[in-house]
Amino acid sequence: MDNQNTKMIMFDSAEAAQYRTNISGWVSRNGCFFGLDERTARYDGCTHRTCEVCGKPTEKSWLICKECRELKDKERYATMPKEIWNEEGMIYSESADKYFSSIDEVEGFLEDEDKTIDDLRLVICEPNYLPLLDTDFGCDSLAEDGELPDKVIQAIDDFNKVIKATPPVSWSPGKKAVILSEYLSRNTIQPKEKE
Repeated sequence: MDNQNTKMIMFDSAEAAQYRTNISGWVSRNGCFFGLDERTARYDGCTHRTCEVCGKPTEKSWLICKECRELKDKERYATMPKEIWNEEGMIYSESADKYFSSIDEVEGFLEDEDKTIDDLRLVICEPNYLPLLDTDFGCDSLAEDGELPDKVIQAIDDFNKVIKATPPVSWSPGKKAVILSEYLSRNTIQPKEKE
């Protein structure tokens, strides 16, 4: 409060808050007053809302229920571009939220979880690399029209060479689905009969 014209109001002052009667408006189940904003009052006070697709109750933070989200995810996955995984890097299961580095890992997971390979919705991952240093690194600290010392420029070049030679440090789910028939035809993973 640097402004000398700003009036100081203490927490326990009658000016800080007042109890009012004869007001009208929407009050949520939690006791919060929202005036004429019925929608926000209802959102604050509810725990569930109606799914916009099927009409069943769903948690209030979602517009559609879990079952409808699952159907939409399956439909989206079915329309994704597909590619044979070169078995380098990682693949990701959208439904299990799990990364795999080999077909053996997928096979073990299927056995442990009693799922089929179609249940996993596997996508090919994209590698994440460490960022390179820009050649303007540190330029904000230089005097106007100043230049980085040659040793610093050389160090940046050397650092970037090491980074470029470094393998991926992590993986992110990509935009291409794994073509499953390639692995099934090798008899690596047998589809399970659903009961």
